[in-house]
Amino acid sequence: MKKFCVPFLAFLIISSSVLLGQRRGEVTYSTLANRAATPNLFFDTVIIPGKDEDKAKLIFVFRMDNSFLPFKKISTGDDFTAPENAEFYTIARLNTEIFKGKVSKNELKNSSSVSRDSWQDTLFVNSYEDTKSKKKFASGRLVSELDFGMYNYLLQLSLMEDTNDRNSQRQNIKVENFSSKKEGEIYLIQSNSTPENAELINMGNNVVYGQDFKALIRIPNYSTSESYSLVVNKARIANKDTTNIESVKTIPIQQDQIFANSTLSLSTKKETTLIIDKNEGSFTYALIDVPNSELENSIYTLELKSSSEGEIKAKKLVRSFWPDIPPSLLNLDIAIDMMKYIVPDEELKSLKKGNSVEKEQKFRAFWKKRDPTPNTEFNELMTEYYRRVHYAFVEYRSPETPNGQDTDRGEVYIKYGPPISRDRTFPKKGLVIETWKYNGRTFVFEKGSGFSEFMLVGK
Repeated sequence: MKKFCVPFLAFLIISSSVLLGQRRGEVTYSTLANRAATPNLFFDTVIIPGKDEDKAKLIFVFRMDNSFLPFKKISTGDDFTAPENAEFYTIARLNTEIFKGKVSKNELKNSSSVSRDSWQDTLFVNSYEDTKSKKKFASGRLVSELDFGMYNYLLQLSLMEDTNDRNSQRQNIKVENFSSKKEGEIYLIQSNSTPENAELINMGNNVVYGQDFKALIRIPNYSTSESYSLVVNKARIANKDTTNIESVKTIPIQQDQIFANSTLSLSTKKETTLIIDKNEGSFTYALIDVPNSELENSIYTLELKSSSEGEIKAKKLVRSFWPDIPPSLLNLDIAIDMMKYIVPDEELKSLKKGNSVEKEQKFRAFWKKRDPTPNTEFNELMTEYYRRVHYAFVEYRSPETPNGQDTDRGEVYIKYGPPISRDRTFPKKGLVIETWKYNGRTFVFEKGSGFSEFMLVGK
């Protein structure tokens, strides 16, 4: 049995997607590889208008990657019917309990529970590889209809057969009256959504790097005489403060994207989906396309602005999330170091000079020149290179050389990719010859007895 305590919401939003977001310090490639392999559990709170005007609907949405969940092999003694071809299963349960009032040590014992909800699912997969997948996941939601006011809540998570839930710390949340609230909300929506079928991305405040998405926005105090735009700003977080660095895109909101006299409701679909109920409420919403495929892998703020006043009507922090990011790209200094296999020493020294901003500019410029698709933000060549580095790190490491990319086979793989064929021969006891063949190239590696490395002996 594997059981997790949920100590704080930050634990539930695990994202390792922002390029170069970590200083070198004592960071090694191994630590970055471990970080990139960290399982993901995303969690977010969404509040929409309730069925009654004096209430709101509080929705806890979550997604657990398979790699986060503990799977068990199905046996003949299990008392459930598994789908055909299923080999492994897991059971996950998440509960919430909501209390009236703000968290206070003096009030914890006296606060009364006003709402509870629970979610449970049994997930089946067909292979061991699926149990480690970050692309397959379990997802769901917990819903409560609440009066306006201040609340605090507990989350309770358990995995597999354990019935003893572990509690999170209590967290405060304010449920405000939408009619008087001065700032609107921004919900992150899948790119193929429509006003009648607006599916939440369900990755906290993350959006997948390189994939477009939509922003569903409530426009407070909407005026037909105003024009509105969504401004995308590149941002930086330091000491818990968010600072806009530069505006990178302004998206005018067209009239046909605005839905006045409307409200939101929650669909009954399995994936958490919102519906803009047109002409059935007193609010105004807009559904906007955000061209995330044109944006760098970074942190952004989305800001809704009006034309005359220029004031911010709604705001949301958004993180670019790269699910299978090559570990090198989690740290600028490591990423530059790993270029040593293809860059001359003098050029590498030049790339390493300067402060972090200058180094990042030179790094991006180097790869931009070699981008096979320069009209898109995603650089396939750079990604392939760093994926080869990671493959070499994993496949060719040994007790004597823990960084497999530094071995002879690792370096050849990084430069030339997977060979057309690999052959092994054993000419005499204790000696192994491995031959890699490419179009027009052949590399021969020799390994002695024991823990010795494969050494390049011919090409």
